Amino acid sequence: MQGNLRRTLDVAYERMKSHSMAAGAFTGNYGLCLGVIMGAQACQGMTDEEVAVERAHLSMLVALHDMKAGEPGRSRG
Repeated sequence: MQGNLRRTLDVAYERMKSHSMAAGAFTGNYGLCLGVIMGAQACQGMTDEEVAVERAHLSMLVALHDMKAGEPGRSRG
């Protein structure tokens, strides 16, 4: 994977992990990640294995966000 792709994904992933992120910001970073992954796959900037790993990582972050949003006393944004 190209270094710029890796850095872009890492920054967006870190933002998604933020506890105080509003739903709109989370959705924007999700879209950024998914767009980078799909675009890199289309341009053959990532192997199929790398794409699978990144999509799994993205799915895990979404699941964690959804669990945090369901915590008592926490609003859904």
